[in-house]
Amino acid sequence: MGRRKSSAASGFAALCALCVVSLALFTVYVKEGDCSSQGECGPLHTVQLGAAEVLQPVRGVVGALFSPIRETADRVGDAFDNSEEERLRAELRDTEALAAQTSRLQQENERLRGLLGGQRAVYEYGPLARVVAPVGDQFSERIVIDVGTEDGIQDDQPVVVGENTLVGRTTNVSRHTAQVMLITDRMFAAGVRIVPPAEFDPASSEVSPAVTAEDVPFGQGMLKTSLEGYFGVDYVDLSLRAEEGDYVVTSGRAAGRDLLEPPGLYVGTVESATSQDIEQFKKIVVDPAMNPDDLEDVRVIVGWAGKGS
Repeated sequence: MGRRKSSAASGFAALCALCVVSLALFTVYVKEGDCSSQGECGPLHTVQLGAAEVLQPVRGVVGALFSPIRETADRVGDAFDNSEEERLRAELRDTEALAAQTSRLQQENERLRGLLGGQRAVYEYGPLARVVAPVGDQFSERIVIDVGTEDGIQDDQPVVVGENTLVGRTTNVSRHTAQVMLITDRMFAAGVRIVPPAEFDPASSEVSPAVTAEDVPFGQGMLKTSLEGYFGVDYVDLSLRAEEGDYVVTSGRAAGRDLLEPPGLYVGTVESATSQDIEQFKKIVVDPAMNPDDLEDVRVIVGWAGKGS
């Protein structure tokens, strides 16, 4: 028991001595020169500088040994960071692509619904036809569609788009394809009637009586493109109505005989209507409702009520 107390007392005495020595050295270190000026460096600061110089090579060797490890760790960390960033970027690209595809499908669905919604019960349609390519030269305007005789398509059948807007007429029909002579082709001609906007609605599914009635004072004539390139209506009598903004629609019949289109198909609007006393007919220029560059899907009318009667 006595030896243990002696040992504890000795340890306490040594601790106290170390504290006193440390306090004394700290006091001397603070009071002596800090080597900022030549000749003012105290002994303790001198020892500190000497130890630093002796250990400098050791620090350099240790730094050199651990530098590759530190660089490798940095590269591994960067790789993980880049991998996560690339993953997030890939997910963002996939999400944007999916959103764009969804938007395209929605627009396509709405467009096809519009095509179906514009059909009239009095018409019999062929299958939905996609425009394959334009054909022709500087004197003709035609397109190729992907339906043919296998789909019930024949020559000289009217082709429409949207709300029954007349596009043209089939020609050169094969088993699986057909050409469409557009209404602006110089070889195209159709009997038409000119009616005021109040008497005809292009989006309506019903044919206005003003379009088919006989002996009405609305202009009638032949739709065609002149040699000079003017798209309009010929042979409209000077006494009949034909004014700027009027609608141009197919008449269906002329001189008591059926024509190649049913009545009431929308062709365009009158852009200008002029007449001179020396002329027998009005000169009418028409702005077509269809644009060849916008054609994607069309329908062929293969039959309609009253045809051939």
